[in-house]
Amino acid sequence: MPTLRSDRRRRRLLAPVLATLTAAATLTACGSGDAGVSAADAKTQAADLVKVLDIKDGADLGGDVAFKLGAALTLSGPSASNGESMRNAIDLATKQIKAAGGPAIELSVKDIKGPDPVAAKQAASELASEGVPAKITSMGDGLGAMLADTDKNKILSLDGVGGAQVFTKGTQYFYGTREVAPSDAVPGALEWFKKTHPEGRTVGLVGVDLGPLNAAIQADMKAKIEAAGLTFNGLWETVSPSSQDYASMIAKVRKNQPDLLWVAFGGAAPGAFTAQAKSAGIDGEMLGIEFTQEAVKASKGVLDSDGFKFAMDYFDASKPSNPLAKLFADAYEKAYGAPADFYAANAYEETLMIWDLIRRVVADGGKPGDSAQLKAALEKDPKFASVYGGDAGTVGALEIDLKTHGVASRPMGVFEYKDGKVKALATYNVGGQEFRLAP
Repeated sequence: MPTLRSDRRRRRLLAPVLATLTAAATLTACGSGDAGVSAADAKTQAADLVKVLDIKDGADLGGDVAFKLGAALTLSGPSASNGESMRNAIDLATKQIKAAGGPAIELSVKDIKGPDPVAAKQAASELASEGVPAKITSMGDGLGAMLADTDKNKILSLDGVGGAQVFTKGTQYFYGTREVAPSDAVPGALEWFKKTHPEGRTVGLVGVDLGPLNAAIQADMKAKIEAAGLTFNGLWETVSPSSQDYASMIAKVRKNQPDLLWVAFGGAAPGAFTAQAKSAGIDGEMLGIEFTQEAVKASKGVLDSDGFKFAMDYFDASKPSNPLAKLFADAYEKAYGAPADFYAANAYEETLMIWDLIRRVVADGGKPGDSAQLKAALEKDPKFASVYGGDAGTVGALEIDLKTHGVASRPMGVFEYKDGKVKALATYNVGGQEFRLAP
């Protein structure tokens, strides 16, 4: 039976929730002026979010905390749309969190462009000078350009775009929150290829030029190709991340066309490359490392007519796999008028991770603005709610591997887009575990 003291504590801890919801209602009456998430929607979604996350009554949600969160996103250049969807998702999450009675999260967004190493280094420097304890980051922390500063300034960094790449290993404050693209997806994808193309033997790759980082990635890919009993045919052609002219690359593919061609581009680039390759007569099997609607637009109808296969941890906003995924997908489309892609889904998931860590530190009587305490809370229990996996009644789970700083598991698969629809061809987990061909 609750005591008077426990009742008082309960009322004290719930007070920020009630006050915030009252404020949200007042803003709604006056008109918030928000172009994205309205105060009314945030209020409704916040109540649902607390239920979905199974946050217990009486829990301190961090309502007294003012938290400055950094974001290093590709807001200009070929990947600008990806960065924008991430910023939208972070904004959605922070408003829901505040409306739920959680911390007031002030967001400091920096543009790392393509990513561009100079812009990424500048972003790292600016975030450090602002004293942010944590950041939502991308592209393997700016394709490695931010990693040294991430550790030097002890900024807890969550990357849901590149994941924990080979070159990020050893960075203590960096964590990849999605599959390592494409490394983690390769074993399962090659298993799919062998089962569906038994005559196929050779594998090659086209993608972006990562300079000195290419060697480690190539070695990793070659090892996985050989482990699958296939042959790397020597094709490893790259272009600048900002380029969308693939003529010389395609000419080299024609001279040494593999049975399976990895298309290791992101954003709109897979669509542009595929359209040019098809026009040039490349007819072998191609497999992308990601898929977005930007690629569909860039292909000028080719992906719709000919189809496009890809291997990744794909977020299907039209078929959310669990209650948190559905809450997010519905809220994102209502706020921004378009389905959420995986960039948005991962940024939303990461913002909720930050809130979870803040609550844990507060519950332990610590200081959530101290990045070392946030990191310690993550290491103590590296499990978080996820918009991936789960089922209709159970939220998915994301678990960080404390050795690799990547994900311990992640639902992924081989998919095909055609005529406006995506279907699964095979499903599996990290390293090809639990592989199944789709019925």
